[in-house]
Amino acid sequence: MVLCAISDDKSLSLFRSIANSSDSTSVGHQPIDESRISMSYINLTPNQYYSRINRLRSMGLINRRKARYSLSSLGRILYETQNTIDIAIQNRWKLVTLDSLESAFTEEGMPFEDRNKYVNALLGDRVEIKNILLHSYVKK
Repeated sequence: MVLCAISDDKSLSLFRSIANSSDSTSVGHQPIDESRISMSYINLTPNQYYSRINRLRSMGLINRRKARYSLSSLGRILYETQNTIDIAIQNRWKLVTLDSLESAFTEEGMPFEDRNKYVNALLGDRVEIKNILLHSYVKK
């Protein structure tokens, strides 16, 4: 149900604009004035804007204090998760390459040291994805 609140492009744009309007060093912690989020920038009518704001608030993704919006704790987690998904999509072909390399090994799979070497070579500084891939591989 929570993901439905940001499932359409305009709601997601509104959610991201609230997150991005905050201090870049502490996403979601600095509340922003309602007036700083331009309805025309997102191309929303006032009714669409307030409807989406109410949906984001009712799902617990944003908070309002004195006509100012900021991400809630759940909203910050969802925002960071969305960013990780975006990074994974940007690196899709590198991930496909890693899967192809893995499938070349026998049933025992790729040794952890080799996998670690390939992940580091393919993904470089993409720590978010590297941690997920290496952590999930250790659990197997």
